[in-house]
Amino acid sequence: MANYPFLKIYTCSETITNVDYLDIDYTSANFLNIPKVIVTTDNDINVFVSNSTSATARINFSTKYTGTVYYTVISK
Repeated sequence: MANYPFLKIYTCSETITNVDYLDIDYTSANFLNIPKVIVTTDNDINVFVSNSTSATARINFSTKYTGTVYYTVISK
């Protein structure tokens, strides 16, 4: 049997009001590598992730955003 790396997954949601970005902290997941961050929102808005490290990332919005942000962080 081959040696496959295990996936670590961290999920969270936050309700925010009138912000341009959201800094997230997933230090408790103890990722060794820089993970992939997947973001969805409850409204139709463009989002992108920047400043990604093994412990934190920034979720940016295309305009001031109010609503719920759901994110999943995945790494080996």
